[in-house]
Amino acid sequence: MKRNLTAAAVLILAVVAAYLFIRYTLPARKISPPGEGTLSGPVLDTPQTREMDLFFADTTGRRLSIERREVTGGTREEMVKRAVEELIKGPLEEDRMRTLPEAILIRSIFVRDQTVWVDLGGAIEDEHPGGAWTEVLAVYSIVNTLTENFTGVSKVQILINGRESETFAGHVDISTPLGSRIQLLAGDWE
Repeated sequence: MKRNLTAAAVLILAVVAAYLFIRYTLPARKISPPGEGTLSGPVLDTPQTREMDLFFADTTGRRLSIERREVTGGTREEMVKRAVEELIKGPLEEDRMRTLPEAILIRSIFVRDQTVWVDLGGAIEDEHPGGAWTEVLAVYSIVNTLTENFTGVSKVQILINGRESETFAGHVDISTPLGSRIQLLAGDWE
């Protein structure tokens, strides 16, 4: 019995010593929560402007259509935010239709592991016009715009009011990060 107590005490002392060694001798590594991530890119003295392909619905509402637009931002993260803001503003050309309601707000945008996280706010379900296909076009207007215009971005995770959501507005699964669907330019889902 005394031998078991001695062994237990030695084991406890060894665990405490290992913990203290690790705690006070190894450098601390900060892991940032999802909201603190950034897209790598230097802060520029003057904002840069570049042309981007924004994905809107065509006038039939059956496929996506590209509208080229100049977007300006000081950092890469800011450029991503501006691209989404331009989608929310809607198309400038008459042969395209908006995919996102004007009432949508961008709460935050950050990146982690080649995935852009877009946190949208507002009453998306109430403001979205409805219909499964309209929702497909809305989701992939965001996803395609970001994956096709930003090197190193391969997926987009859409959050609704700071949380992962099952669907965008009742139909399209957004519970996991989504990759580009360029085939929607031809109106094909699969």
